[in-house]
Amino acid sequence: MSLRYAILGFLGSTPGTGYMIAREFAQGAGAFWSALPSQIYPELRELEQLGWISGEQDDSDRLGRRLFRLTPVGATALQAWVEAPTDYPPERDPERVKLIFLDRSDPDLIRHHLESHIAHHREKLATWQSMRAAMTDGSHRQMAARLAQRPKREHDLVLLTKLLAYDGNIARAELEIAWAEGAIARLEVLCERQVSKVEQV
Repeated sequence: MSLRYAILGFLGSTPGTGYMIAREFAQGAGAFWSALPSQIYPELRELEQLGWISGEQDDSDRLGRRLFRLTPVGATALQAWVEAPTDYPPERDPERVKLIFLDRSDPDLIRHHLESHIAHHREKLATWQSMRAAMTDGSHRQMAARLAQRPKREHDLVLLTKLLAYDGNIARAELEIAWAEGAIARLEVLCERQVSKVEQV
């Protein structure tokens, strides 16, 4: 259900075609909600049927794509959703599930599993830090479009809410990296103990 509101949020900053929205989800919006074009286009059709967005052919687009805009009804629906309590999804963590059942595997494989986890989150961390930097230096296109629509007295709050979201992702990535590094250290201690026990026999 959050996909439709993420789309409404994007269109709340600037009108966009389905292609532009899909590209944003592949880049910026994907930081918080991943979606494929095959999910986005049907949602756009539904939102238009609901009257939450309106679409018209973009004459400046050589492919004749439709340009969507947020309607007042859509803006009201978006505001109601963002102000409602968050409905957290059930936990689904494939990494932890795999780790639980790696007890029959060689320690080297467990170490590799944890190293891959670190590499994944280091890549994510670099992405979040780069996007946060773009927010603060004014080079983030969507942020610039959003600020242009708001009174200058609101700019600090607009920026703060975005930075808080990215800071959350940064903190989460840093935590995952630190946890996995600590897990590798504990695995090494266990392996050394086992070797020592074998040598004592």
